[in-house]
Amino acid sequence: MNIKEIRKYIIGIKPYIVFSAYLFLISIVFGFVFAQNNPEEIAKFLRNIESYFPIEENTTSYRIFLFIFENNASKILLLLPLGLFAGLFALFFILVNGFVLGIFAQVSSSMISWEFFILGIAPHGIIEIPVLVLATAVSLKIGKITVWKLFGKKGDLLVEFTKALRFYIFVLIPLLFFAALIEAYITPYFMSLVV
Repeated sequence: MNIKEIRKYIIGIKPYIVFSAYLFLISIVFGFVFAQNNPEEIAKFLRNIESYFPIEENTTSYRIFLFIFENNASKILLLLPLGLFAGLFALFFILVNGFVLGIFAQVSSSMISWEFFILGIAPHGIIEIPVLVLATAVSLKIGKITVWKLFGKKGDLLVEFTKALRFYIFVLIPLLFFAALIEAYITPYFMSLVV
């Protein structure tokens, strides 16, 4: 997939990108407000989150990188076939991710500082967040075409799915690879500057 093809594909999913980004931002706000008003629930939530990330204090950066990359890549790859379910899973995915980010923003800023939160997200988030939005947009478009086909409207689902798969393989997965590298090796350094 060359640059021209990538650009053309992104232009083709632009409405879905805008919609996904809007949902993501709204869910961040809701997550932030929820965390402010429900501190006890958030404490339980954070304890549960820790159980899903089996990373010990002495874990090497390489193992952290592998865990982050495998976790993120597998999740966005699942969005591709799940897009066949009218894009509902994509909506859930972007809303949950934004909501959780909003919670961490509130907790980090209130317990430590805004600088800690920004430095803990920005280095890798500048790549990872757009990937989440793009993956959601792709899944939503597949969902729309699926619904069209159910109602007998035009739309080649196989062609669209193939384009989406190529976009995932040649664009989104490599971007997640670099984001995971940054999160494992560079983000911790920036976070240590304000702790």
